[in-house]
Amino acid sequence: MCVILVCPPKVRPDIDVLRACHAANPHGAGVGWRRGDKVHWQKNLGPEEVSQLIGKLDGELVIHFRWASVGGVQPQLCHPFSVDRVSSTKLEGKAARLLFHNGTWSGHKSALEFVEAKQKRKVGGPLSDSRVIALLVDHLRDNSVLQHIDGRFVLYSAKTTKLYGDWRTWGVHSAAYSCSRT
Repeated sequence: MCVILVCPPKVRPDIDVLRACHAANPHGAGVGWRRGDKVHWQKNLGPEEVSQLIGKLDGELVIHFRWASVGGVQPQLCHPFSVDRVSSTKLEGKAARLLFHNGTWSGHKSALEFVEAKQKRKVGGPLSDSRVIALLVDHLRDNSVLQHIDGRFVLYSAKTTKLYGDWRTWGVHSAAYSCSRT
């Protein structure tokens, strides 16, 4: 189930690390980075595309390699997801906040029903537990819900990076990567 790398400024995984992450989680990678007052993303990438992209980016960034569980293998279900009313499934974009998730959440169906009932609308497009979590966080306007859902999360905005769940630090140079794998 997924690998998330939180990479500090000037620290980037090499192509061998990216290929190993992809080999273990082959259903598409996504990258989030800061630019101005927004966070940007690209997803449904392979390891070479990730390497080329992150080589052009400054500052902290987040990389996610997906192992498809809920929702199956679909490019639009690669992470990240925008934390907003839509929780975009576009393959690239920008938003105020992004959500990356490692794990599987069995409560996603009832959470989706809750959000749809409260907002009096049906959510369109492909769905995964992770996309539903992004919708729920936005609807509740409360990040603390992530402390009560199994898994590991990165909530990423233009100014902050918040980690939820049991994280481990990995790397040769003091906290080179924060890595999550279940």
